Amino acid sequence: MTSTTSTTSTTSPVAAVKNPALGPFHDGREMALAALLAVLAGATGAAAWLYTSGWYVTFMTGNSERMVLEHLKGNHALGISAATAVAAFLFGVGTATLARLYLWRKARHGATIMATSASFVAWLCDVLLPDDGPQIGAIPVLCLAFGLGALNTSISRRGEVVMPLSYVTGTLVKIGQGASLHLAGVTRWAWVPHLSTYIGFLTGAAAGGIAFSVIGTQDSLLALWIIGALITLGAWRLDHPRFLVHDER
Repeated sequence: MTSTTSTTSTTSPVAAVKNPALGPFHDGREMALAALLAVLAGATGAAAWLYTSGWYVTFMTGNSERMVLEHLKGNHALGISAATAVAAFLFGVGTATLARLYLWRKARHGATIMATSASFVAWLCDVLLPDDGPQIGAIPVLCLAFGLGALNTSISRRGEVVMPLSYVTGTLVKIGQGASLHLAGVTRWAWVPHLSTYIGFLTGAAAGGIAFSVIGTQDSLLALWIIGALITLGAWRLDHPRFLVHDER
C-alpha cells in the first residue's frame, strides 16, 4: 500500500519547469512579440527626439529629475514641460491598463493600437494646429508620451508589467546581472530575453532615425504612424489566445 501512494507527485514539478532563456515570456513567440513592440518603442523615442531636437519621451527618469531641477535653475517652463511628459506617460499606462480590463480582455495587442493611434493624433496635431508657440508644439510630443506609456503595458501578468519596452535602464541591469549569473554558473541564459528586447529597441531607434533623416523631420510623425501600423499588424499576427490564459495564472 505504501508504494502506490508515492509515485504520482514526483514528475509533475519537472514538467512545469520553463527554460530560463525565456525569462518572463511564455514561449519564443511571445519573446518575438516583445522584441517587435520594443522596435515601436525605439522608433517612438527617435521620432520625439528628432521632432523636438532633444526631448526624450522614453526617459522618464530624466524627465522626473528635470521637473524638479529646472525649477531650481529658474527654468520653470522646462520644468513644467517635463512634468507634463511624465503625466502623459502615466495617463497612457493607466488608460491602457483599464482598457485591458474592460475593453479588450481577449486581445493583448490593444495597447499597440493605442500607441499607433497616438502617433496618428500627434501627426494630425502637427499638421492642423498653428505653430504659434512652444505650448502648441508640445502637444504632439505629449501624444507620443501617452502612446509609449500605453505600449509598456503590453506584456503583463495579472495586471503587472513583467517586461517594460522602453525602460532601457532596467533592461540593461537585467542583462548585466543575468550575464554575470551565467558566468558564475548560477542561472543559464536568463539574460537572453532582456537582450532580445533591448536589440529590438535599438533596431527601432536606428530604423526610425534613418527613415526620419531621409524623409525629413517634418514628416517624421507620419512615418512613425506608418511604422506603427505595420508593427500593429505584426503584433496581431504574433499574439495568441493562449497568452491570455497564461497571463491570468
